[in-house]
Amino acid sequence: MAPVKKPQAYNNVRISIGCLALMWTTWGTVVHALPWDNDMYWQPTLEEGTSLKPPVTDTVPTTGIEPPIPRRITDRIKAGLRLRNPTKSTEQSITSGKRLFGLYCSMCHGTEGKGDGPMVGKVMPSSDLHANRIKRQKDGYLYATIRSGGLVMPGYGHALSQTERWDLVNYIRHLQKHSQ
Repeated sequence: MAPVKKPQAYNNVRISIGCLALMWTTWGTVVHALPWDNDMYWQPTLEEGTSLKPPVTDTVPTTGIEPPIPRRITDRIKAGLRLRNPTKSTEQSITSGKRLFGLYCSMCHGTEGKGDGPMVGKVMPSSDLHANRIKRQKDGYLYATIRSGGLVMPGYGHALSQTERWDLVNYIRHLQKHSQ
């Protein structure tokens, strides 16, 4: 008896399935060998501990980004001498500041700003905003601390607008004036 000849289409299907199986098992190796896979490796980098160049002194940003204020105390004191509070201490500003203080500040500083919030002692220490060393600071110092952070305090520049930061400064001053 003569052997049965299989149709050519059957062989083509077997070859196609074999090729697909081979591609499926080797694709991961092939993809990682492609030249665009290592772009991140060859990109320019900064040395560790460095950053982009700071803006030139006395320039105005055109992108709407404020110039950086480092969180060192000396830089915050300089900001205190340079920055002036453009937001008048109105009832609306104080109300806005009180709302923001409750959201961002009261967990550490307490509802009255006395440094007795629920996080104190558990995570980190907190400053009493009624202390003379804080009262003596200029509004710009408080603004810079809110924006960039302090020794332990995180900065909130990413979360608060300029106006909201000045509202917080106005509310802190209001708390300091009306404390017992």
